[in-house]
Amino acid sequence: MTGQKILGAIIGGTLIGFIIFFVLFQRVDYRPLSEQPYYQSALQQLDSSHFSVSQNGTFKSGWSKRNITPSQPAHLMGYGWKGDYQQVHDSLWVRALVLQLDTLTVGIVAYDLMLTPPLVAQQVKMALSDVGMDYVYFSATHTHKGYGGWEQGLGRELISGWHNPDLVGLLVTQTVAALREAYKRVLPSKIAYAQFELDSLVNNRLVHNGPVEPYLRAIYFQRADSTQAIFSSFAAHATFTDSKLKSLSADYPGELVRQLEDNPTVDFALFAAGAVGSHSPNKPNPFSYEKLQTYASHLATPLLSATDSLPYDSVTQLGFAEIDLPLGEAQLRITEKWRVRPQWFRHALGEHSPTISFLQLNKLKLVGTPGDFSGLLYNRIESAANPVIVTSFNGEYIGYLIPSDRYHLNHRETRSINWYGPYTGDYVTEIINEYLSLTSH
Repeated sequence: MTGQKILGAIIGGTLIGFIIFFVLFQRVDYRPLSEQPYYQSALQQLDSSHFSVSQNGTFKSGWSKRNITPSQPAHLMGYGWKGDYQQVHDSLWVRALVLQLDTLTVGIVAYDLMLTPPLVAQQVKMALSDVGMDYVYFSATHTHKGYGGWEQGLGRELISGWHNPDLVGLLVTQTVAALREAYKRVLPSKIAYAQFELDSLVNNRLVHNGPVEPYLRAIYFQRADSTQAIFSSFAAHATFTDSKLKSLSADYPGELVRQLEDNPTVDFALFAAGAVGSHSPNKPNPFSYEKLQTYASHLATPLLSATDSLPYDSVTQLGFAEIDLPLGEAQLRITEKWRVRPQWFRHALGEHSPTISFLQLNKLKLVGTPGDFSGLLYNRIESAANPVIVTSFNGEYIGYLIPSDRYHLNHRETRSINWYGPYTGDYVTEIINEYLSLTSH
């Protein structure tokens, strides 16, 4: 081949490379949040008309749980592609807590899974009228030793395992059964709130030696028959179990609720992953299940110690809202300045239709978010001195929700699983604050 032909081949190959690059990638959109159309759209839709509230009658609560362990091994979802689990270390559950005041009935559901499966949430919502429920507040424990197989679409299935309609059916059936049973068991109740600072149990995994969200938050439900339930939430990822093991497990949240329910003063316990984005459990190496049990006991001890001294109050206001969260273009980054073109992202993972959930009990509010909400954002929630519990995984998943000032970090949370740009965490936080302000009167 002559030098001229070689040069032509190099130029041609370079040109083709540039064309392919610009077909697949484009610049990251760093326009300020205030200039983003989705942000303006979100602000325009915000008003208190979304909020259903009841302020009459006697507050009641009921609870139930159902086993969601598959009858056959399924895809182990967590720590990357691991194939099917090889044994069951501890069973997985869906737990339901039903709250009722006058004509308004709201369920709280927590799955021993990495997140609330969107297909399952959709189908459960369709069945609510048969259960006697108005709304459901969805959450998950975020165990990385749960199973997948409940997503559809090539990109989603590559992450969560090949779609298995039998698993979707199992989850829907057991969720509806748990909600129905909890609804039948409601009794007059009072509530108490407590939080415990446990900074030694959690690490900032995004910023070495960075600040942490240290609080274990809990709502106690005490019924007229003296039975008691505890709802708790913490910011540490449920990644205590060794990543190499191929055993099904609810990780430390499963052990925590087991220890609580083994105590004679507690009839039922439910755990929801809190602001787990950027946070991991502080765990000694090497791993053992005995160390996991000890970790869970460090969480259970303050929860149990407080049961006799808490001031319980009547609930005079129960409210719920679920508001749509408009999104901008996908911002799946490959470098600081370049991203995959949004249309290819949509082809791979499909469209996302996230919401933010709000549940109110008197002055206390729970906020459900559609991703790994970062503990680094918690101190930006404007609570007006009233407690706010932020949980993750409310029925759709849009990635890690982190502060924009951490977006430059070359980290998995900020790059490969931050799907909607540098301002997503700031955006979700601002919408939360706007809505909390609207409903604070």
